[in-house]
Amino acid sequence: MVSVNRRTVLRAGVGAGVVAAVGGVAGYQLLGASDAPRRWNPPAPIKAAALDKRRLVVIEMAGGSDGLSMLVPYADSRYRDLRRGAAIAAGQVHAIDDTLGLHPDLEGLAASGVSVIPGIGTAKPDLSHFEMLHRWHTGDPEGANRPDTGFLGRLCDHLGDPAAPAVGVSLGTGSSRALACERVTTLSVDHGNDGLFPVFDDENLRSAWLAAQRAMAHPDRTDPPLFAAARASSAAALRFSDVAATLPAAADGYPDSDLAIQLRLAARLLADDNHGLRIVHIPMGADFDTHTGHPARYALLMRELDAALAAFRTDLAARGIADRVLIAAYSEFGRRVPVNDSDGLDHGAAGTALLLGPTNPGVHGEVPSLRRLDADDNLRATVDMTEFYATLAESWFGVPASEVLPGSPHPLPGVVAA
Repeated sequence: MVSVNRRTVLRAGVGAGVVAAVGGVAGYQLLGASDAPRRWNPPAPIKAAALDKRRLVVIEMAGGSDGLSMLVPYADSRYRDLRRGAAIAAGQVHAIDDTLGLHPDLEGLAASGVSVIPGIGTAKPDLSHFEMLHRWHTGDPEGANRPDTGFLGRLCDHLGDPAAPAVGVSLGTGSSRALACERVTTLSVDHGNDGLFPVFDDENLRSAWLAAQRAMAHPDRTDPPLFAAARASSAAALRFSDVAATLPAAADGYPDSDLAIQLRLAARLLADDNHGLRIVHIPMGADFDTHTGHPARYALLMRELDAALAAFRTDLAARGIADRVLIAAYSEFGRRVPVNDSDGLDHGAAGTALLLGPTNPGVHGEVPSLRRLDADDNLRATVDMTEFYATLAESWFGVPASEVLPGSPHPLPGVVAA
């Protein structure tokens, strides 16, 4: 179905065998190899392509991904006290530095390099999935402005050609407010059909159906506005389907997951410059709402994310476009810091976002403190969502952040490897 539509943080140093306790952070003793975190050694970053060649893939990890499990403060005793049985041991993480490490199942990201933004959120969080997703989709951090367009849609309006079949595409079932725009075409595409609309086993049936749809999509000047919009929507869907039929072949090597199928199609779309596509939005179908059994469930989620991203980045490199594609992943909020009585984590506030591609690996922005939680035992945001979005707009695409976001947010410095 298709529808139109800074800060840099300074951290405590380490002694020969013990992480120093600074500002109340009690260190852990390196008693042996099993206790020591696995050190990552990412390769040198690839340099970003010219601005007009750059593309963006945004992965939405809906449900509320736990930032403290994705980026583990392994040297902080407060983390272990609050998380009890859900804490990840220091010896299991992929250490980025002397205090922070990636989840054990993010092996591919640790090997290939990733930029991590902890403490991302808003000064006035809401614990509702629907409200926070709306804010992320529209780029409205406090939910006060309620814009008609989405943040990604406004970027598409700045970047794209109104004559292009699609400037932005969401690979999911149903439209996404994130891509709502004013002057260009953005679409939602069922990734299970590889962008084709529709798929029939019988070629004669498909040809007849398409002929009928093309006839119905033809505009008539007597149409009332709603009918004209419906015709235009069908025409845009059919036009994009014609483009999808000519895409480069799909690559092998992807795992069998919904995210992998979405990313495999994204790679094919991004490899073809003929249709003017600049942004791909991917709503990840997995459930990050881990109120119960968090450790095991989150490990499965991280394995799925890691494997799909590894295959996608290999595909982009093989197609010669790895320097053109920035991958961003975010969740509408994080999880509460203390574990609940069901070995799970309830809705929280600040979370953790990822950026992959032509970026400088490491932690960017200020790490939130586990000793300055809010009244609900949630992490306080140290990076506003608009700063993250400003990095995508200004640092990646060269679009002034003030033209697509409220206020004048500053991008996070030093993320893009330009």
